[in-house]
Parts: sequence; structure tokens; C-alpha cells
Amino acid sequence: MTVSESSTTSADRAGLDPAALQRLNACIEKDVQSGRYLGASLLVARGGMVGHRATIGQVAPGRAAAEDDVYLLMSLSKAFTAALVLRAIDHGRLTLDTRVCEILPAFAAGGKQRVNVRHLLTHTAGTYAGFPPPPPLTMLDDIGDLAANVTVISALPAANAPGERVVYNPFASYAVLGQILVEIDPEARSFQTIARQDLFEPLGMVDTSYGLGVDAPRRVPVSVPTTNGAVVPGALMEILNQVFTEKSEHPAGGAFGTVDDVYRFAEVMRLRGNNGQYHLMSSSLFDYACRNHTGERSNGFWDFDRQARDVPDFPAKFSLLGGYVRGEGHHLTPLGQTASAGAFGAVGGGSTLWMVDPDRDLTFVFLSAGFLEGLDHFARLQQLSDLALAATII
Repeated sequence: MTVSESSTTSADRAGLDPAALQRLNACIEKDVQSGRYLGASLLVARGGMVGHRATIGQVAPGRAAAEDDVYLLMSLSKAFTAALVLRAIDHGRLTLDTRVCEILPAFAAGGKQRVNVRHLLTHTAGTYAGFPPPPPLTMLDDIGDLAANVTVISALPAANAPGERVVYNPFASYAVLGQILVEIDPEARSFQTIARQDLFEPLGMVDTSYGLGVDAPRRVPVSVPTTNGAVVPGALMEILNQVFTEKSEHPAGGAFGTVDDVYRFAEVMRLRGNNGQYHLMSSSLFDYACRNHTGERSNGFWDFDRQARDVPDFPAKFSLLGGYVRGEGHHLTPLGQTASAGAFGAVGGGSTLWMVDPDRDLTFVFLSAGFLEGLDHFARLQQLSDLALAATII
């Protein structure tokens, strides 16, 4: 077991309890030793001061986790796309009520003419709900071709009337949002360029990009570990390690980044869109976006897994920030059951999380090597978030 961590002095200075942080580390170490995942990078901060960071285990057999590892962020990528959409709203290029077909006329097909930007952000649009691209496109050849994907998505019928159901959308809705950003961009830039110039570079996210070279030396492979630390061969995991090349544009799940870069993004969110050096979005729009926009409705995406694992129904609580808010009540939440009602963050399938609790001024980032399937990932994040929250010293 390889563990690298920060000093007690840093924790004390940031208002964090070193003993509680050791318990957070120990929980992850136990998971790694039991074979749930190979390793992880994590970071805990208060008030903009990093009080704890650790790298635990491995990111691949024989390769110890390191602070500068670059992870596929999975659906945590949606938070970046959402931030760019909100920035475009602040700049007057569209509104939350702008209908998609006003910008992408072909999208009106199949009963989708009333779908608007807010529906896409909150997983209530009824768009194609699959993980791979819809036929005739293929995962291996077409997942990174944004325009081609949106063309096929636009021709498909709606699964339900917009706003009628909440069903997490792994791919299509945020692909459409990415293409909207391209269509309304006054400089006619690509999605990758918009993200780099309007988000990553201004925030100092120097190791973050949509797409990355397959042979990039710090890239962490996506894998499913076994109890003996070996990696399970699997078609989907192998495809994820091949398809997101440096040319890939996948707004919903194709961003790569380090734990420090994700922290930089989470920090501008903690500061309501403005870190004092870059004004990403207005505080008024951030405050509106950082609410529960799906009420107490459950997320139909998880019905199959919830029933199989005998997990009680729980509310979706989607924000407009590409992720979740904690809200009230006792229910499964990746942000931690002990988080304040206003806590918010984003999750990447099977592997990643950032969360901010504004009441405690706490930021927590967790990136793991080894894909943990379904709601097991949510339950794991809930426990880890609660352990991070337990480290706060009032």
C-alpha cells in the first residue's frame, strides 16, 4: 500500500482535525485493500486553504498514485459544460428558456420542439438516455465527434414530454449543450477551444482538457479491479481507454484533469462564480443555478440499480451546475448526509467527485482509479463526504 499525505500543520492551519482526516484516509485504504478500487487522490480545504491531500494505492498495477495523475473525470465533466452555458447566459447569448430548436432547428424532430436549455441542464428533456452514441454511430469510432452525435440525437424522438420526468442523461443532453455553445460562439470556436480559453486557462487548470492523448504518460487508465489487485478485462473499460483521444469532444464525460485542477474549479464555485481573478459567472445567476431544480422527484435512471440493491427511493435534487445539491431530508446523497442543505457538487460515474459545503466553507475532491459500479459509488461518496465533513473544526 502506497500512501502519501499532507502534514498535520496544514490541517490545523486550515481548521481541520488531523485525526478525522486520518480516518478519511483509513476508509479509502480499507477500500483499496479489499479490492473495491486500486487507489485515489483526494484533497480537503477550508476557506480556500488546502489542509489535506493524499494519494493512496495505485492507479494501475505497479504504478503508485501521484498528485499529478490525470484522470478521466467521467460525468464530472458536465459541471464544466454547465459553467460555460451559464457564462453564455450571463453574456446574453441565450437564456434558460431558450428552446434548443431556435439554435439547432433539426432538434425539433420527434416531439422535442419545446425542449429548452434548462431541461437539458436538469435531465428533464426526455432526450436519448443511452451511454454510447445512438446507432448508426459507434462508441469506438464516433464518441468524440460532437457535431455527428448531435445530428443523430436531434433526429430521435423524445422519450417523454419536456419537464415530465427526471431521468439522468449520461450523454445526449450535454452533447447538445456543447453544440449550442459552438453555434452561438461569436468567434466560431470549437467546443474544445471554448472550454480551454473561457474556463480552463483563466482558472489555471493547466492539466485539464476535453480529450487527451491515449499515450499521455500521466493519464490514469479506467479499470475495474479485483480483490487481488488485478484488473478485470472488459470491453467498455478498454473502449474508454481508447476513444477519448486528444481530438475527442465529449461535453458530458470526456474531460481529463488532476485533483488540483478540479479543486481550482470547485473553488470558483465556492466563491459563487468569481475567484477575484476571473469572473466566470455572475453571483446572481450562480445563486439561482445552485438550487434544487427538480424538487422531490426521484431520478428514474437509477430504478434498475436501486431495486436490485434494495436501496430506498431518493430524490434527484439536480442543480443547474451539472450536478447535485444536498437539500433537506435523510436520503442517499453523494454529498454526505451531514452536509448542510446548501451543499453542492458534481459526480463522475464510478470514480470522481467534488463537493462544496458553503456553511462549513469546506471543499472536498476525490478522484479514484478503479470503476465502482452503480449506486455503490454514490454510497461510497456519501461516506467519504461525511468523513471529510467530520474533519471541520468550528
